Amino acid sequence: MTTIERYNRLDKKVVSRQEIQELLSKAIREKEKRVVAKLQKLLKENDNTSFDIQLTEKLTPLKKKVARVSRHVKRAKNKPSRVTTKTKTKLKVYGLAMPMVVLKETRNIMQYPEQKAVVHNAAPIPKEKHPVKPIKNQRVLPGPKGITNKKARSARTMADLSNVPLSVETFKTETAIGDFLGGIEKKPKGSVVVTLDAPAGSGKTRFLFQTMEAYANAGKRSVFVTLEEHSASQLFIKKRDQYISSSNFGMITIIDADDINTYNDLLELLEEHDIAFIDSFGKLQKLIKEIKMELDTHLRNAVDGKLIFSIFQRTKDGKMRGGADAEFDADVILEVEKPSKNYQDNYVIARKNRYNEKPSIKYNIYHQRIIDDSEEEMPNRLPEARNKLAIYSLE
Repeated sequence: MTTIERYNRLDKKVVSRQEIQELLSKAIREKEKRVVAKLQKLLKENDNTSFDIQLTEKLTPLKKKVARVSRHVKRAKNKPSRVTTKTKTKLKVYGLAMPMVVLKETRNIMQYPEQKAVVHNAAPIPKEKHPVKPIKNQRVLPGPKGITNKKARSARTMADLSNVPLSVETFKTETAIGDFLGGIEKKPKGSVVVTLDAPAGSGKTRFLFQTMEAYANAGKRSVFVTLEEHSASQLFIKKRDQYISSSNFGMITIIDADDINTYNDLLELLEEHDIAFIDSFGKLQKLIKEIKMELDTHLRNAVDGKLIFSIFQRTKDGKMRGGADAEFDADVILEVEKPSKNYQDNYVIARKNRYNEKPSIKYNIYHQRIIDDSEEEMPNRLPEARNKLAIYSLE
C-alpha cells in the first residue's frame, strides 16, 4: 500500500500518535512532500496521543513521466548478439527476364591464434580392460567421522545469538487482564496467537470485549471480526456500552461477515491494526472458501508483529471444534471454566501460556479481576472515568 493510499485511509478514523509518526517516516522515505508537510504540521501543533482524523480533501497520486520507446526497436534479453551482413551479388536473369537478388548470411567470427597443447612428462594411465559398472540400488557407506570441521554457511550456533538484539516491545497492559496474560511480546517475525475455547454461554465474547477495552486504553488499535453476533444487533450494542468506553469507540474497527470477501481482505485488516479479535475461527473457515484456513499458516505466520485472539467452540467431549492443530500451534491457549451453575463464577484459565510465569492464575469474567481459590465473594468492579477524545481535522 502506497503512502497516498494509507494517508487517505486515515479519514474518519481515530489514529494514535505512533501511527502518524510511522506514516510520516514512510512518506519521507518515499519523498511524498504533500503528506510530509501535513503530518509534520499536525504533530508540531498538537501533543495528544491520539487524533480523530477528518480529511477535507483526499490526495491523488502524481502521474510519473514515462520515457517513450520506439516500437520499431526490439531488444532481446539474455541472448548472444550475432552480427550478420548482407552481401549483394550480381543480378541473374531467370525465366521471363525477372531480376532476383540473392542474400547470403555470414557471421563475423573472431580469429584466435592457435594454441599448442603443453605436454607434461607424466606416466601414462593404464586403461582398464574390463571397466567396473555401477550396481543399481547400491548403498554407499559414509566415510569416517571427524575428518572435516567445516560449518555450513547458513548454520548458526548458540554463540551467534549473543549478537542478535532482543525484542523488548510487548503488549503488556497495567490492568487485571494484563496481569493475567503476561508480557506478550511483539515478534519481529510472525505473530502471537491466543486461542479461547469454551462451552456456549460461558462469557467468552464478553472476555474479548474486556480485552479490547484494556488494549484501547494502552493506545493499541484493534479489529473485531464478529461472525457470531452482527454488530447492528441489540446484544452486540449492549455489550459495547457495558464494556467499551465511548472515548475508545474509534480505536476498534468492527467487521461483519458481509465485509470480508477474500483472504486478502482479511490480511489487509491484520496489517492495518495492532491486535485482531476473531469470533469465531470456525465461522471464518466457512466464510473464506478459496483456501483451507489454518491457524498457523494463514494467521500466525502470515503477518509480523501482531497479536491475534481467536475463539473456538468446545465440543461435548471437551475438545476444540475445528482446532485440532490449534492446540499445538497457538502461543497461548485459554479456556473458560464453569465451576457452578452461577455464571458469575465463570473464570478464564491458561492451559498454556509462554508469557506468564504464574501457574494456574484465574481471571473472573463477571467481576473483571484476578481471583484466588480461597476467595468466597468478589465485589463488582466500578468502571473508571475516561477522558474525552479531542477531534482534529487535517487541512
